[in-house]
Amino acid sequence: MNMKASLFRRKKPESGTTSITVSIPGGYSRRVVWQPQIGDLFPDFTAQTTHGPIRLFDWAEGSWTVLFSYPGARTPVCTTEMASLAACADEFTKHNVKAIGLTASTLDAQRDWQDDIERIFGVKVFFPCAEDPGGKLSRSFGMLHSKASGEMPIRKTFVLDPALRIRAIQEYPMFMGRNTEETLRIIHALQAQDSLGLATPADWFPGDVYLLPMGVSDEECHTRFGQTSCRLTSYLCTVDVEAERREGAPLPGPFQRRR
Repeated sequence: MNMKASLFRRKKPESGTTSITVSIPGGYSRRVVWQPQIGDLFPDFTAQTTHGPIRLFDWAEGSWTVLFSYPGARTPVCTTEMASLAACADEFTKHNVKAIGLTASTLDAQRDWQDDIERIFGVKVFFPCAEDPGGKLSRSFGMLHSKASGEMPIRKTFVLDPALRIRAIQEYPMFMGRNTEETLRIIHALQAQDSLGLATPADWFPGDVYLLPMGVSDEECHTRFGQTSCRLTSYLCTVDVEAERREGAPLPGPFQRRR
């Protein structure tokens, strides 16, 4: 028996609707209202996309995934967001990250819009975008906010790890475009935390120092990382894992390096 499938309860399409299925973990569906939260296994779903039909688990497992909603095709803010993501194709590939968009606009409208983006910005949208007629998926994932957007999804982003667990969530209002660099920064920080077991300070970017999490002793830190830590207080200790590989200029502040 497929253990992954046994964790989920599949909702059947409503009569007269497009064939979209969404599988919500059984424990979640017993709640009155459930929305995906950090730490949850993201619900599996199937949808038609600009790259053909996709089942999330089959398509995304083993990669980091940025799943994001947007109000609609051929809208001004969304156009700039799509172009910004498209311009980062190499960065996504380098760090084993996939992206998938979700909106109520039809596939034909999205494909025509993506042609406009390529013509205007000179970048090709490399990732699939799903259509969500009736907002079934958007509603299940908490992307419809009645006080902000009516029947159009807000700008909501889920960052999923290779095991398809939610590691970060971002929400932006309709009139405000997301920052692609911030989305990538989040992924870099999560990947660093997984590989090093260290925390990241405010305004961190790759190359900056890390923070020693609470509960980790100086002795354990020295065993793992050598003499690269700096104890500032009993509760605050920085770790510079790249110190031995770099001819370091002094830090401009307690956490960041000049870029």
